Amino acid sequence: MKKIFSVICLCFIVSVAFAESPFKFAILESIKYDDNIYLTEKDKKSSAISSTQLFADYLSQIPNSSLKVGLGANVGYNAYSENPSNNNYINAGAKGFLENEYFKLYDSFIYTSEQATNELTERTDRISNNIALNVRSSREKMFSVGLVASDVFDRYMKCSKVGLNRNRFNIGAQVFYNISPKTSVFVEDVVSSIHYEKNTYNDSTQNSLAVGVEGNITEKIKGTAKVSYDYRDYKKDNTDKANLLGYFVSLTYKPMETNSFTLIGRRAYEETTYINNRYYVSTAANLLANQKLSQKFDVSLLLSYENMDYPIRVGNDFRVDDFYAVKPAVNYKFREYLTAGLWYKFKTKHSNIANDYTDNTVGLDFKFTF
Repeated sequence: MKKIFSVICLCFIVSVAFAESPFKFAILESIKYDDNIYLTEKDKKSSAISSTQLFADYLSQIPNSSLKVGLGANVGYNAYSENPSNNNYINAGAKGFLENEYFKLYDSFIYTSEQATNELTERTDRISNNIALNVRSSREKMFSVGLVASDVFDRYMKCSKVGLNRNRFNIGAQVFYNISPKTSVFVEDVVSSIHYEKNTYNDSTQNSLAVGVEGNITEKIKGTAKVSYDYRDYKKDNTDKANLLGYFVSLTYKPMETNSFTLIGRRAYEETTYINNRYYVSTAANLLANQKLSQKFDVSLLLSYENMDYPIRVGNDFRVDDFYAVKPAVNYKFREYLTAGLWYKFKTKHSNIANDYTDNTVGLDFKFTF
């Protein structure tokens, strides 16, 4: 008890010392119970899980410039009561950005064993890096142009997953009609090239034509919404082409200061190595509702859905998966620097071919920031 009290006192002193500093630090301690850690239909295994995460962030304005620079890093350890020698894992991440109103250079790196998509049920060590550049000429003039470019790098450490090791490069141009400095309608054309490290049969090129709106769409709705026509061509098989009417939505509706609703959805190709399929079509939506009950209490509810549709038959059927998740949570702020959260998450996946499962997890989080 004395050690815990000493750590709290030390963190409080440090938080005061860094109150006006561009550096911010946080410690997140989570205690969870998961009744199906392997996401199986039968022979379920449950486990208590303890997770400790450390975060460090830096944010500053470059002198005599409109540019902001931000850096961040995190590292964590996740301990399981069930088969700890196989299940315990370390995660880490790093991020950085340089931006102003017309320019943004961003990089994000993660090392984890969590599943990359809802298609996967097995945990395996992997790394992913995403570097992106966005440039825009103006927001005040009626018309402006933009450039977007990004490179996404994915590598799996386990031999059974190396078929997913790949690199995706995207580059595109945008034309904006600026209704106001904070609201724009745009068209864009993005060309992508996906190259696999070993599984070169899945190499492809893709062209996405899109039209959308971004910024302050109404007085209380902000974000981005677009629809796209995506055309994909596989290099090793000129007869295998794919066409998709896709969309991307990221909108926040804030009717009052005490509540908000955030909708994130998309319809797009997702990479896979499932039997003869080289991709599946993912149609997904997430709705997050937040309500502030008092100065210290707030509650939230997250609803998630994803449909995964595979284009190549397996036997007599096309594989179709449906994923659902619900996560209610309640948070309490003890101090500006100390918060706690209690949450429950239910998720389930139903497939006409692959493994079905249900999973229940309950957790208690404590976060200290300084």
